[in-house]
Amino acid sequence: MAGQRPPPKYPFATELLTSGLSVSCANLATLPMDVLKVRLQLQTRLSNGVASPGLVMTAVNIAQTEGGSAFFKGLNPAIMRGLFYGGVRLGCYGPTKTLIGANKDNPSLLRNIAAGALSGSVASLASNPIDLVKTRLQSKDNPYRTATEVIRGVVKSDGVVGLWRGTVPAMARAAVLTAAQCATYNESKKLWMWITGGGDDFTTHLGSSMITGLVTTTATGPVDVIKTNMFVGGSKYTGPLQCAADIIKHEGTRGLFKGWTANYVRLGPQTTVIFVVMEQLRKATGLEAL
Repeated sequence: MAGQRPPPKYPFATELLTSGLSVSCANLATLPMDVLKVRLQLQTRLSNGVASPGLVMTAVNIAQTEGGSAFFKGLNPAIMRGLFYGGVRLGCYGPTKTLIGANKDNPSLLRNIAAGALSGSVASLASNPIDLVKTRLQSKDNPYRTATEVIRGVVKSDGVVGLWRGTVPAMARAAVLTAAQCATYNESKKLWMWITGGGDDFTTHLGSSMITGLVTTTATGPVDVIKTNMFVGGSKYTGPLQCAADIIKHEGTRGLFKGWTANYVRLGPQTTVIFVVMEQLRKATGLEAL
């Protein structure tokens, strides 16, 4: 077809690069909301059960007591995590779909979900230390100034294995996140084009990614809360089930969805940026649309 770019020479490397860059751009754009989400998820535990303020007051308190720079705590690990974790999580989705037989000739929602869960889990396992460092830097009253200090502190108190604390809920979240994002985006694109009669263009990418953000935020809420508490709680929790039970005991089932608004304000736009940027990068590099 005239004007169409030839396929890339190294398609798998291009998949990883375009995915990593897309997620890094999204992480940078939504980092302040990520900080707010972490603070909201931890507020009850850090304030000894005292009723905590909501999204707006939390943001005001951070600005007044810590300054505007506090909204960009964890910036370096956030970008690194986007490049590595995001690259593997989304970059492996297409090849994994092909590997398990989910392609345009054999579309399958269940196989798309399985491919997303598998690629997300692998990426999370490999990048867990980066995520742990980012979360601890964003936690209120943390004693660390740099990522290096966090790593040294964790290794000193819990050993090297401490860098993988919270891996199980992190892998569960990544599996749910990637499966929900990718499978929902695939289905939303088909539905959007069927309803509007449009093509696989920018408007479709924008609308489909906005729907995907809403579904993804709700699906990942509980495992995200558990993961955050385990990252910051250190050896307080023996596992994700004990952590979940502790949250429910003190805050009820609603505690598992704490920070949902901040998470959606972050994850909704983040999902939109990821897929819109990724589709443009894929087109520019000669990859097929998602």
